[in-house]
Amino acid sequence: MNLVSGLREYANRVFDVNKDGVINIKDFFRLFPSQSVAIAVIFIDVVVLASEYRVWDVGYQMTGDIFKAIGFVLVSAVPFLLGQIFWLNPFANWIQKRIGEMFVISSLYIGWVFGAADLSRSYNIDTVISVVVNATVGYIVLSLVYVLVDERIKAWRLQQQIKAHAKQEEILLGMTRKSLEDLKKTQALQKEIEDEFGDSELVQEQLSRLRGKKSRPNSAGG
Repeated sequence: MNLVSGLREYANRVFDVNKDGVINIKDFFRLFPSQSVAIAVIFIDVVVLASEYRVWDVGYQMTGDIFKAIGFVLVSAVPFLLGQIFWLNPFANWIQKRIGEMFVISSLYIGWVFGAADLSRSYNIDTVISVVVNATVGYIVLSLVYVLVDERIKAWRLQQQIKAHAKQEEILLGMTRKSLEDLKKTQALQKEIEDEFGDSELVQEQLSRLRGKKSRPNSAGG
């Protein structure tokens, strides 16, 4: 019931131009001037989607497979819709807007190629396959570029890099502290031994022997 009420309220807000509580044909005519851009976009989308039947028919005639034919439509229709979404993104920079425009233009061109082939019943298989493959690769590459140049993605990557660098420094500092603590214990033990035996040279000579190094000759003994 809440859903129905919400839809009714939305319809009244959008279509009831004169705000009299009644939606009639006059409201629709008054709606056109103020919503001309939105209506133009809807009209274009409807025309493009309707023309995609010819694209699907080309794919079906060539492959004889319904699902493979849908792949032709995905290369033609989906990029057209994505291009609009890419361009309308309020955070899009100029590169992303150009990518959105390229999606739309490329989609229209591919739709024209397939539509002309369907109407003429003249299929150049090599050309169609080349268009499908190249367009698919191109869309994937452009989509990756769209993501990589996004300012929010850049900011997120920078944040992650800073965190990773800080974590690496934390690990290195921890290793440094542990190494210095071990060295401090070693030096303290050496000092303790020297104090115990009262001869640091004797301790150093014994350490050299244990390390396999030759002890330095005693200068007093010639």
